[in-house]
Amino acid sequence: MQVSITGRHVELTEPMKAYVSDKLQHLKHSFDHVLDVHVVLSVEKFRQRCEVTMQANGINIHGSDETEDMYASIDGVVDKINRQLKRYRSKLHRHQAGGQREGRQIKVSHRVIDMATEQDELSEAHQPATLRHEFIDAKPMHVDEAVMQLELGSQDLLFFTNDETEQLNAVYRRPDGALSWIEPEAA
Repeated sequence: MQVSITGRHVELTEPMKAYVSDKLQHLKHSFDHVLDVHVVLSVEKFRQRCEVTMQANGINIHGSDETEDMYASIDGVVDKINRQLKRYRSKLHRHQAGGQREGRQIKVSHRVIDMATEQDELSEAHQPATLRHEFIDAKPMHVDEAVMQLELGSQDLLFFTNDETEQLNAVYRRPDGALSWIEPEAA
């Protein structure tokens, strides 16, 4: 998580920076997909204002608070952002529960395939090694829900049954960080 702290009409002291960083680390523990956080601390006549803009995988969260004490403003904005993150996670869980729909169980094999030499191709002993088998519930959901689950989860691949087509689909995270969606071609 990259944090940048900017001060407007206020001198940023080391204890103030440490306090902001500590509070933001608590947010990172509750939501581990935070990529970038920008904090602006500003002082106007009788107002101490703290604004936080947080970018996570696919979502932007913004919060601000204004009080007579800078530390109280920091606490207030962190509480607001924490509530927004909880709403986002509960929205995801509601979509997951979505009427307690049953999913199809599918068996997925992960295999390692290495390039064989000509001698290896002749040998029957050279077969790709099976690392593990998994049974996965391919729950019915919309593509948007699947993308949201992938962004919030720690996995890089998610199988699901598409609500609209009732076919097995997958979303996955590419090495460049972008998300891709795989669906079978219509017959």
